[in-house]
Amino acid sequence: MAGTLGIIALIPPVVAIGLALWKKQLVPSLFLGIWIGEMFMAKGNVFSAFLATLDNSLRIVGNKSNLEIILFSILVGSLLALIKDSNGFQGFINWFERKKKLRSRLTVYVLTYILGISVFIENWSNILINGTTMRPLYEKLKISKERLGYFIHTISINFVAMAVINSWGAFYMSLLLTQNVDNPLRVIVKSIPFNYYCLASLVLVIIVMATGLTIGPMRKAEKAASEKGKSPALQESPFATEISSRQKEIKPRAFHMILPIIILIVMVFLSLYITGKGNLYRGSGSASVFYAVFISILLTSLYFLIKKIFKFQELMDIIFRGMSELLPIGALLVFALTMGDLCKRMGTGIYLAEFVKHNIPAFLLPALVFAISCLISFATGTSYGTFAIMVPIAIPMANIMGINTAFMFGACLSGGVFGDNCSPISDTSIVTSMGAKVSVVDHVKTQIPYALISATAAFFLFILIGLLQ
Repeated sequence: MAGTLGIIALIPPVVAIGLALWKKQLVPSLFLGIWIGEMFMAKGNVFSAFLATLDNSLRIVGNKSNLEIILFSILVGSLLALIKDSNGFQGFINWFERKKKLRSRLTVYVLTYILGISVFIENWSNILINGTTMRPLYEKLKISKERLGYFIHTISINFVAMAVINSWGAFYMSLLLTQNVDNPLRVIVKSIPFNYYCLASLVLVIIVMATGLTIGPMRKAEKAASEKGKSPALQESPFATEISSRQKEIKPRAFHMILPIIILIVMVFLSLYITGKGNLYRGSGSASVFYAVFISILLTSLYFLIKKIFKFQELMDIIFRGMSELLPIGALLVFALTMGDLCKRMGTGIYLAEFVKHNIPAFLLPALVFAISCLISFATGTSYGTFAIMVPIAIPMANIMGINTAFMFGACLSGGVFGDNCSPISDTSIVTSMGAKVSVVDHVKTQIPYALISATAAFFLFILIGLLQ
């Protein structure tokens, strides 16, 4: 097939995902998968492939948008450290205890859902704000961090993907415009009811919250959290368990957590507005979250200095300590992005798409577009990359075969979001591990059963509606 290495293009992501799930070591798994891919590209030259792996990783880091994402993932550790060391999280818990709020699981779940759909402009900030805010409450109620990860990841990615008035909507517009679609905004809005994976996932979260449905590896995590009050997957660093005498002297205040989070949210919107030159749709998501977290750290530190909560040197120590704790996350992102770039160069997505698009009955095509989009997004860990591959293939096929454009577009979106929601090499999986304080692999293992339930429901809905169309 033109533009692809064929079935060989599947080997690097399959190796990386398989090793990650087996050995629970994501960085080495990604590196090995990339190296193997580069060996195919270099016609078997092992040493050239090794150098190419390093060179391409540096090239990926050198990309402005990628660097902003990587720096954001590291700097957010500083912001979380400032909140923690100023007793902001404890102050938040104390405030709710005084108000006699959030003493039941259901009430905590409702707040988790509300927070998840509130910050619809950007999914990274959504996940981190929800995770860092709710995590202490989940710990107090002995709810596993794996369950928290499932909630914040699923609510965020699926709601943001349908919100339209954000950077995702702008990306959808650009994809449809390149396919000469008349009134693309109308098609996007009409595709929302057909985005069956996202809708099914959001409904399933409500069912799980209401009934306590626990399946697969999540059952083990919940049992451990209930018995010990701590998720078995949580690996606290020495810094996380240290409480200095200075911290003990600081009065817990909810404002110490609320202030930086409000600054972060406001600055995300403001940065999107500025980078989009007055249009939130066209703002840079990567630049906006980077600017927002940097300014939030700066203003929060200034507030702590003015209030004499910390001295300047103490602030520097907290900021750099927080960054150091999330350096492994930065490394994960570097290799996850490099893997996505390799898959693009090898034509992984093109191969999968071409494999299923021929000789398929019209009523089955949306379901198969959804299925192949699921495979691409899971293998590459990117929804945007999947959209970019599938939309130019699916929309022309819809036009030729007389399929509703919005229906077919909804199938592309549903499949793209699936992998972003549960792949171990997805950036949102990595960000969720930061927000919920659970390992990426254990988050994915507990997430996948629920994602598969939603995907199965979506698949059959695409077949059913395809027959009725």
